[in-house]
Amino acid sequence: MAIHMHNIGKTSEGEPFSWTSKDALLYALSVGAGAGDQMKNLAFTTENSRGIEQKVLPTFAVVMGSSSGPMDGLGDFKLSQILHGGQQITLHGALAASGTVVPVSGMSAVYDKGKNAVIELSTELLDAQTRKPVATSVTTMIIRGEGGFGGPQGPSESWEVPDRPADVSVVETTTLDQALIYRLNGDTNPLHSDPQLAKMVGFDKPILHGLCTMGFAGRALLDQVSGSDPEAFGSLSVRFASPVVPGDELATSIWKTETGAVFQVRVGDTVVLDRGTYVQRTAETAKTTEEPAAATA
Repeated sequence: MAIHMHNIGKTSEGEPFSWTSKDALLYALSVGAGAGDQMKNLAFTTENSRGIEQKVLPTFAVVMGSSSGPMDGLGDFKLSQILHGGQQITLHGALAASGTVVPVSGMSAVYDKGKNAVIELSTELLDAQTRKPVATSVTTMIIRGEGGFGGPQGPSESWEVPDRPADVSVVETTTLDQALIYRLNGDTNPLHSDPQLAKMVGFDKPILHGLCTMGFAGRALLDQVSGSDPEAFGSLSVRFASPVVPGDELATSIWKTETGAVFQVRVGDTVVLDRGTYVQRTAETAKTTEEPAAATA
């Protein structure tokens, strides 16, 4: 088969990723912070507001590890076969306003889903100076047409929408230039900016980055469940269910749980982010977590 099964469990160290205060601010703006109310979220959108210390949105960690995994180590399949199926991010402490991390990535699992295969790519982000873990990212990729090889189907999932109305619903409208702003974080895939390419692959117009939609949801959860405190952010996971077009209205439905929340994001009646799970860091966990990544620039 085209998937390189012999590489499961192997890891490699990627190029260091450095970020500045401005990079963190740009990310916050690119996922809608300050769009509805410029006076809200100033800790994430400014670095010099009086009496307000700059903070970093936890989902910025997906940008740090976005280019850390070499695709040629995963298999011989074509890029056109790959769908971004899901994303999980776990933080070991609040992110610093600037710093450098070293990504250590590898193929952690391969599952047989019948017609298709699923690959999990795990990336550990280590502080460049201390080598302590800063964040862990798990990217789920669906490889179309590569299933049926007799491998494990993967763990069963028990996620379900609670049988009650959502505790909170956050409605925000993406801007027409949302994808153009988000791509400045480093994801310059022309699917999100080139109208001709978008039409070639079946879309009427460029679509929004799935990780941008995830950023909107992460910001809503941090605000509604954790009081906008990055120290309280434990982990966030989503399944990408349907594309979003810049200008779409995102409705994030949140059901609070003992450990955090479960959530869905819809555009109208269409679920665009499914099986969302948010876990807060407990006070006990916070005592043993590592310090934020230190600035090295």
